[in-house]
Amino acid sequence: MRSVATLLALLLCLSIIPSSQGGQAEQLDIGFTFGGNGLDANQSGNSSSSLADLPAIVEYYTATWCANCVEVEHALDNIEQSVNIQQFHFHRNNDSEDPWGTDAGEGRWNARYDGGIAPTVVFNGSIKQIGSVAQDETLEADYTSHANEDLSLGVGTSTLGWVLNSDNVSGTATWNLVVDQENLPLNSTVSSMIWITERFGNFPEGGNGVEDYPHIVRGVIELGQNASGTIEIDLPTPHDDNDLQIFLVHQVNLPEGEEPEETEEQNDPVSPSDGLPNIGFIGGVLALVCAALLRRSD
Repeated sequence: MRSVATLLALLLCLSIIPSSQGGQAEQLDIGFTFGGNGLDANQSGNSSSSLADLPAIVEYYTATWCANCVEVEHALDNIEQSVNIQQFHFHRNNDSEDPWGTDAGEGRWNARYDGGIAPTVVFNGSIKQIGSVAQDETLEADYTSHANEDLSLGVGTSTLGWVLNSDNVSGTATWNLVVDQENLPLNSTVSSMIWITERFGNFPEGGNGVEDYPHIVRGVIELGQNASGTIEIDLPTPHDDNDLQIFLVHQVNLPEGEEPEETEEQNDPVSPSDGLPNIGFIGGVLALVCAALLRRSD
């Protein structure tokens, strides 16, 4: 009987491990993000872009131990050769096996996307796809389609300026956004942020073997709803090389209660909890296994 109990305990542990292998893309009814013009933080500069020329914002939730995250990263790098995207890799916070998570990054994913599960990719803040299994023929095909979604922002500009202080660890950022409110959802608001990233961080101890991890988000600085302004910024210490960058990102926020109602025909969106098997199913399987083992012991 002791062997039976041990086997049942093992089966129960295996059955409740969540799966992050795949899921259908989910259209998020929360607004969207745009922007992505950036500058190297180790020198002063200015970056201005028309809204039509801005890259698709790709927010990617990952971890250094996540093996199937490697497939996702390869797919993103592959489409970057032909599709205008800007990647931002948010690492799990408070993780003993991952040195790059931040409170601000984790807070963003919790507040905006109801938390993160590695790997998850969000395109332009409006399309979320969990896992490493394609819903189309390939991940590249999925991601290309998501990235090419037209935000219809019309004519306008996004401008970021950066003046590095003489101490080389702080500076002054200026931003300016020109966008026609007529091209945005009714009663929506636009808030802006500066995201600080590190081009690469070396971490040989990473469980997935990548070692040189790219596009690491090191800081998220909220700028509020002002279309323009100036802010003093203290840069984080680079993990290794002096390769920090700053990016200007804008977020369209829908008013509360304005999300479109779901119809009965719509599929349920994928969420992290979808990786958990049904408890009733677990109980049924365990009962069958137990009965078989007891019968054999008789």
